[in-house]
Amino acid sequence: MRFPAAYASATVVVSLALALVGIGAAAAPTGPLQQAEGDVTWSVQPANTVNGTRTQFEYSTDPGTQVVDYVVVSNRGTTAAEFAIYATDATNDVETGAFGLLPSNEPPVDMGSWITMDVESVTLEPGQASTIPFNLLIPSDATPGDHVAGIIASITTTADDDGTTVSLEQRVGARVYLRVSGDVAASAEVSGITTTFTPELNPFAFGRLTLDYSVRNTGNVRMDVVQDVQITGPFGIPLATITPQPLVDLLPRQTVGVSADVPQIAALFLAFSTITVTPGPLGSAEAPAVEDNETAVETATPEPTDAPAELDPTAAPPIDASNLDDRVDFIPVTAGATTLTVSWTLLLLVVIIGGVAFLAVRYVANTREQMYAAIDEAAAAAREEALASANKANEK
Repeated sequence: MRFPAAYASATVVVSLALALVGIGAAAAPTGPLQQAEGDVTWSVQPANTVNGTRTQFEYSTDPGTQVVDYVVVSNRGTTAAEFAIYATDATNDVETGAFGLLPSNEPPVDMGSWITMDVESVTLEPGQASTIPFNLLIPSDATPGDHVAGIIASITTTADDDGTTVSLEQRVGARVYLRVSGDVAASAEVSGITTTFTPELNPFAFGRLTLDYSVRNTGNVRMDVVQDVQITGPFGIPLATITPQPLVDLLPRQTVGVSADVPQIAALFLAFSTITVTPGPLGSAEAPAVEDNETAVETATPEPTDAPAELDPTAAPPIDASNLDDRVDFIPVTAGATTLTVSWTLLLLVVIIGGVAFLAVRYVANTREQMYAAIDEAAAAAREEALASANKANEK
């Protein structure tokens, strides 16, 4: 799980951290993630049902269906707090591919707009929990496939910084997964390929190739994407093979940028990069390890909560991601780019050597011409002298 970096600016609402319940059916279930700030700590999780606890909301149903369910917001801190309650669309971070939700100032356009909360805010005392109903009304023209959203409980604090009001929003959320019935398809595309070759000053050293491109989920189901890049020179000479980090749980209609830095590329004038992205079912790719500059958050086991007895929110069958590969064809996609790989230092050296060689050849040629001319001149002078001597002899 990755967290966007915290930031704050004047009169801007920001997300310090976003904890989202569940990581999909392909991984072992986890409990809700909690974010603490000072003595305010809270969690958001689905209400328990007669079937037990849930770590995320999962539905599979038809267009035009209404689903009523319950979310539990718990104040686990020591300070009373007022939480804003709302739903919004899920996204993939453009740079990392991490799961996230739209910022609060951006209106949802997909399933986040289909969810209506019974309350817009709730005030909870320390140790108090509130079970909040919500309605998920799926439009009759909803597109088939996967739709993903999140239900959020957030608190906003304001502070004055040299006369400027700064607002800070901290969010904790529960994921909501929906599979709308109909034809499903898995497809991906690679676009926006750019490549750059950076040679070393040493004319005989290898250079560095930088490769940037975008991967988009053009299908209507969630997927994992494994990537492979083959770099070859003229006549198919192999130069490098790299495997960028897989994209885990890439949502429909989401695009993620990929950047790869490949050292030790020989400057053979041209390099051909072949990018292959292979979509697969959830769980087919390992999640990227958390980097040092990112925050890892521990999971917690959901505490039992009561849902109203008259409703079983899990009546609709959940999405079974483990069988996704039996129903969807995952087809690899390939794209390519050509890069000019020239060592300018080596090129300059070749030009200098060529220039010196040209001047040497010209010098030798000119010297030879002058030598031949001198020989011809000497021969002509000798002939004239011989003729003059012969003429004098005849005259006597």
